[in-house]
Amino acid sequence: MKIKTFALSAIAILLLSANISAVAQGAMQDRFYRFGGAIDFKGQINAYSPQTATTGTSGPYEVRGPWSLRLIRQPGFERIEFSAALNMELSDGWGLTTNRNSSVPFDPSARNAHTHHITMTEGQIVALSNGGFQITGTGTVTLNGGATPFAQQSPLTITITGGTDVEFSNVTMTFGTPASGHFGSVPLSGVVRSVKEQR
Repeated sequence: MKIKTFALSAIAILLLSANISAVAQGAMQDRFYRFGGAIDFKGQINAYSPQTATTGTSGPYEVRGPWSLRLIRQPGFERIEFSAALNMELSDGWGLTTNRNSSVPFDPSARNAHTHHITMTEGQIVALSNGGFQITGTGTVTLNGGATPFAQQSPLTITITGGTDVEFSNVTMTFGTPASGHFGSVPLSGVVRSVKEQR
């Protein structure tokens, strides 16, 4: 009898968990797909590329810069507007490993500082069970304001999550091929600084 009661309790807990997850996803869908609205997110990327992510030079690279995301929904019209302006340069880790035998291991001029502008205007938005959401689409990447040595368009996934005290606090950018050969295929992390809703 105890085993039967335990089994029924376990099933009830699983059903309740599934319902809570569905409610959370439904709430996110209502929030990000309501008619005539827009939500603006802004923040900062502060990350490192993997040790050997970049072609031709061993990393890791520091990856820093602001990003913004606007989600727009109107009758018959849906759009995302994502942009990031990132600065990359070889880190102190590079100075301590690859460049440690140089006469000037921390020479700023040897750090290959450069910029990337990244944009994405179309993507699929999926609500996550933890209350956040994920956007998957195609990002366009520039190098120092011009063309990149790799194809300029690559798969890009943006994930925004939060916690119990701050609803949206964390962001990651994850690149697919070919940009992953430069940025790495691991998520580049950052922070959400502001969220503003417009109706």
